[in-house]
Amino acid sequence: MWQEILSTLFPMRCIGCEIIISSTQSYLCENCKANLPFTHMPFIRDNSIYDKISESVKIEFASSLLFFSKKNITQKLIHHLKYKNKPEIGSWLAEIWYRQNQDNPYLKEVNTIIPVPIHYKRLKQRNYNQIILCCKRLASLMNCNFDEHLLERVIHMESQIESNKDERMNRMKKAFIRTNQSSSHYLLVDDVLTTGATLISCAHELLKIQNSQVSIFTLAIAS
Repeated sequence: MWQEILSTLFPMRCIGCEIIISSTQSYLCENCKANLPFTHMPFIRDNSIYDKISESVKIEFASSLLFFSKKNITQKLIHHLKYKNKPEIGSWLAEIWYRQNQDNPYLKEVNTIIPVPIHYKRLKQRNYNQIILCCKRLASLMNCNFDEHLLERVIHMESQIESNKDERMNRMKKAFIRTNQSSSHYLLVDDVLTTGATLISCAHELLKIQNSQVSIFTLAIAS
């Protein structure tokens, strides 16, 4: 009864277009779901994400689910994921990506899922790392280990949206440290790939240990 009253007073709305949706729909109306800007980039070496990252650091495979641009559906989803206390959106998107790639044999080479960490100051402001639920869901679907604490962010920076790749790379040097000496094939996961500086810095740190390998997955890539 109370759920019906609450749904009447505070109906769920589509994140994309804000029309009222039913409780059985996940974040978007059917029209917005049908218009999600998928990259259709499989988890391989032959794509623009792999090329962008591998210019600076050795990685094995890379993939991204959605194209991100100003005011598109992806931007709205990521905004709710990061700033509106909706980390479960990451889990939902992780499932979509996994279904698209579940027959890809390269997925079986991954042993450990690693989230890009956020600094404790930002964690204190936001109260959560927006990518954790995504990583946990991927670890479950892929039957992998999940290690939330292998990487630690030790340098805090304000938004780098206006910075170019070289500026970001200089700022990101030594921003992350490893907390143990284990080796694995890591799937490094983040929300949006822009210049790639954060992922490159994390990958460099992970690869300091012999026999480690790194692959990349992001929920979105800036177009």
